[in-house]
Parts: sequence; C-alpha cells; structure tokens
Amino acid sequence: MRLPVIAAAAVLCAGVAHADGAVTQTSQSPIAPGPSGWHFKFTPYAWLPWINGDATVRGRDFSVEQNPAQVLGSLDFAWMSYQEARRGAITLFSDVMFTKNTNSGSFARSKQFSRHVDGTLGAAISADYKQWIVEFGGMYETNRWRLGPGPGAADTTLDLLAGGRYWHQELDVDVGLAGTLNVDGLVISGNRALARSGGVDWVDPFIGARMTYHHSPTDSFVLRGDIGGFGWASRFTWQALATYNFYLGSHAAIDFDGYLGYKALSVDYVQGDGINRYEFDVVQQGPVVGITGRF
Repeated sequence: MRLPVIAAAAVLCAGVAHADGAVTQTSQSPIAPGPSGWHFKFTPYAWLPWINGDATVRGRDFSVEQNPAQVLGSLDFAWMSYQEARRGAITLFSDVMFTKNTNSGSFARSKQFSRHVDGTLGAAISADYKQWIVEFGGMYETNRWRLGPGPGAADTTLDLLAGGRYWHQELDVDVGLAGTLNVDGLVISGNRALARSGGVDWVDPFIGARMTYHHSPTDSFVLRGDIGGFGWASRFTWQALATYNFYLGSHAAIDFDGYLGYKALSVDYVQGDGINRYEFDVVQQGPVVGITGRF
C-alpha cells in the first residue's frame, strides 16, 4: 500500500516543481485566464478497476481481490459522472459514482479473525456490496504558460484543488462455517454465516493539483492527483488520474470530447472495535473511458 501512496505524492510534487520551473525558464509572461462567464462540462464515464486490499466486517477479516471482468460480471447497476463549472481562474467540480454488485463469488476471501474475535471461517461463498463515492470541491488556476513560439504554441495550466470525498458502503459477505467461532454479530443460516456491515459513511478532506497540457486546439493531456484523509475520517486516501482528451464534434451548440485514461483510488478507513470493527483498506485502479459535453 505504501508504494502507491509515495508515487501519488511524488506526482503532485513533480507537477508543482515542473510548473514553477517552466515559468522561470520561459521569457514570456503567463497567459491571462480565459474569457469571463461560466463554462460547463458534463462527463458520463465508465471505470473498470482491479480491486485489491483487505476488509473487516463484524470483526471478521477478509482479503479483497477482483479483476475488471469479475467486477463487470457481478455488476447490477452503476452510474459515474463528472461535472465542472469554470469561470476565469475558478473551477467548481463534483464527481458522482454509484455501484451495486451482487452474488460476487470473487470479491472476498475469508482470513483468520482479527485479534478482537475468536474462531475461524471457511472460504467466502459470495458477497454483495454497494458503494457511493461523491466528490466535491474547487480549483484555482495558479499558472498558465505557453510552450513554444508562435500562435500555434501549446497552452499548459496548473490548478491547485481542495475538496471532500463522501463514501457510503454496504458490504455483506456470505461465508461457510468451519471449526468453532464466536457468532456475535453474524447471521447464521444452515452451514453459512452472513457478516453484514450495514451502512458505513464518512467524508475525507483532500488537497491536490491538476495539470493540463493542450497538445493542439483539439487534443489535451490531463494529469491530476490528490491526497487526503489525514486521520480526519480515513487514515489516508489518495487518487491519481491521467487522461488523453480528443475532440469528437459539435451538435446543438455543444462540443463533444472523448477521453481515455487510467484512474487509481485508494482508501484506508477503520472504525469500531471487536465485533463492531469495520475496515476497508483497498486500492481500486483501472482504465477509464468517457465522453464530455462542453457548453
């Protein structure tokens, strides 16, 4: 878990350092922010991640491991969209993601109980999980400069950002019984036990940066990273996103862009003790694809 955290922090630091270096090395003044007035973006997207880590439900420990095909195979419903409103140097944004997966036989594998609970369980039979991740915040453009001479030179911008990330999770794991165990907090049915987390909610603050390089008037590369949690709710969380954006066309005064990229999101959250302990220490990472409407 520590290597991705260090990598994410390095991406942020490198982005800021590169921005400062570019400004000092060029003889041109920073380009003025764009025209006044609000500009909006709406981006529905799809993200198919690998999921790896550890979870604890009702004091019972599980390893979590799933690939994109397995995620898609157990998916009941999903909604993912990014919204942005920009005026001059100020940007307001939100990102809404909801997923519901049922009867996933690959999501969780039981482990030995934590030190708080006695007993053992057999292999996990299936898992149902529901997750909301709602991100909200603002950005401020701190640097804008032009790389290369002439009117066709590429613009590059750096935005610093801050916001919050709301999480809601419900995780139910159906496991086989083995040996002796403390059944407190488990729903027993025949030779199976169901560990239910119930609804778990928290909000993590985060800070970060976004760098946008306009390769041409119709193509751009975006690199974004953030870190957060800091013990406020989760112990630590980080996110990294890299996308290539390209112009598709216009219709009804709306410009449409497609984009392809890679997104990684990690969170390490824990609450409670004993049979009330819930922990979610997981990295989700994988390809992302979407289409953006600009107006």
